[in-house]
Amino acid sequence: MEASGTSKWLTAGLLAGSMMLAPLAHAAGWEPVKEGQGRTEVSTYEKAVDDSPVKAFRGVTEVKAPVLSVLAVMADAQACAEWLYQCQSLELRDNDQAYIRFKGIWPAKDRDALIQTETTQDRDGGAITLASHKVDGEPEHDGYVRVAALRDRFVLTPLEDGWTRIEFETFIDPGGNVSSVANVISDQAPKETLQGLRKLAGSDAYQGAKLDQALVRYPELKGMTLPESHQPE
Repeated sequence: MEASGTSKWLTAGLLAGSMMLAPLAHAAGWEPVKEGQGRTEVSTYEKAVDDSPVKAFRGVTEVKAPVLSVLAVMADAQACAEWLYQCQSLELRDNDQAYIRFKGIWPAKDRDALIQTETTQDRDGGAITLASHKVDGEPEHDGYVRVAALRDRFVLTPLEDGWTRIEFETFIDPGGNVSSVANVISDQAPKETLQGLRKLAGSDAYQGAKLDQALVRYPELKGMTLPESHQPE
């Protein structure tokens, strides 16, 4: 990568690291729920969704791990239950799709969904966005209720010295008559998801992760650029 490209990455990382997270979230229509007191703590937000009793939720944190480590965790189907809130299992499908099962919280039964993910990169700041939504195509499975709606969005921004900012937005309508617990579930989702993702991304198992580990689930990453501080040695 050319020196000018590296300079652009570092400048973007420094600018991103200096921004106040709460004003950014508020400007986008998000209301603060809990402000993290430190760089690695999770700040959470919520906002109403038109024509739905279920709110959307958002979490923001920074992790001391390169973006490839974060991507490697997210691409590892076997690790899903260790970081994604209420994830029971994840099975990769073709065409950037994955079948996911969620553990229900009483009185809700276990849920499932087939999701499709689009991977893009901001060429100016270098942030990688993983946007997922529920799609049709998966047969019904005994013991599971298909979610009515699901939209997730992860934005991973490489920062200086191998740190990564993670922004996670989620809206999930579990379907059925469980709206009373849906917001409780969704409220916990960003905090516990980001805490789990931070723990795994910083572990020995994912330090030094290679691009091939992330390509297993996110083939669109091929050809995207990373700053030197986020490339494995």
